[in-house]
Amino acid sequence: MKNIILLLISSSIILLSSCKKNTAAIEYYVKYEVNSSTIYTGRKLEVLFRSDNNQIIKDTINARSPWEMTIGPVNRGFNANIQVNELVDNYGHLTLQSQISISKNSSAFALKASDNSSTPRTSVQIDYSINY
Repeated sequence: MKNIILLLISSSIILLSSCKKNTAAIEYYVKYEVNSSTIYTGRKLEVLFRSDNNQIIKDTINARSPWEMTIGPVNRGFNANIQVNELVDNYGHLTLQSQISISKNSSAFALKASDNSSTPRTSVQIDYSINY
């Protein structure tokens, strides 16, 4: 009987010691992307996006050239947002597309928010809050 009790206690200790909590931090990375088209050359766009330290960063980019920026790591609950504005009048000939993709723990980026309208406009803004 004593041996059975010792065996049960030993088994319990082994089982409990092998159950470790996953304490590894989850890391997210955010990829912002912008595409644009216009009939004019040499036009500039203003891009405003939230950085990994929660600051709004302003960048000036060339219209008609794809642009992307990856930031991170960020935590769950991070509110990724991007806004693109026309800097010089394109007289109704500017189309803007923007998207936000998220990578969790070095996985492939997954598209989470996008605005791919082909309607001419002077600005676009999208955001996504990481909640998974």
